[in-house]
Amino acid sequence: MNFLRSLKANFMKTKRTPFRYIILLVPILFSLLFVSYISVYKRDYTFQLNVYNFYFSIISITLPLISSILIGLNIMGEETSGEFRGLLMTPISRSTIYLSKLFMIILVTIIDMFVSLLILLIGMKFLYPLGTIQYGVFLTGTILTILGCLFLYGLYLIISLKFGIGPTIAVGVGGSIMGALLQTGLGDTIWPFVPFAWSGRIGIVPIYKLSNFIKYQHLENKKNIQEILNTTFKQYMYLGVPIAIISFIIICAIGVLWFNKWEGRKVHN
Repeated sequence: MNFLRSLKANFMKTKRTPFRYIILLVPILFSLLFVSYISVYKRDYTFQLNVYNFYFSIISITLPLISSILIGLNIMGEETSGEFRGLLMTPISRSTIYLSKLFMIILVTIIDMFVSLLILLIGMKFLYPLGTIQYGVFLTGTILTILGCLFLYGLYLIISLKFGIGPTIAVGVGGSIMGALLQTGLGDTIWPFVPFAWSGRIGIVPIYKLSNFIKYQHLENKKNIQEILNTTFKQYMYLGVPIAIISFIIICAIGVLWFNKWEGRKVHN
């Protein structure tokens, strides 16, 4: 119960702050702009393949930056409102305070991602009413993209508490650039070791399950291509998903242990 109350209290603190405006407006505006952009796409078998590829490429590149901004703004609010007294002097366990803060930000991100996806899917059906939209594949891609980014939330929270919003966003910018580069062939062998690449790498592989993917990639004449794609999909799932989950658990444990000993930092006016 303490955790749920703390979760709610953390969200209420964001009222009338930039954090609240970002989580309310960004997913809606982004999706509407994206739908308007894809309205020029050809309405044939390539439509949902092109949409999936472009949508999740953008999301996986921008999510590390957006999450760093959200966490940086949230912690800056704690800093400016009372020099972290709201975190350090609350009469509940430090572990509860830390985890409720972390999971509140993750929860609003998940909601935003699904709102964005819903608008996208409605827009796709409106633009291509005769086409078959594979909603489950898009849902799977969204879940995997979120999963791949969880570690970064734990990392950003520690950085933001320790150093402030500036370094947090700087890491987010660098991470987004690195993530974009590692979506190319540069990251084929090293992506499991770079957290900024996880959401992009595991979030994009459900595209293999979309109809006409083989035709889309002009692979019709390649021997056993469907079997190869199924094997590749499983390899990404068996490698990427466990790495993302285990790393998130580890960064949560590190964060809790560190926060239990943290006594705040000097605030410069």
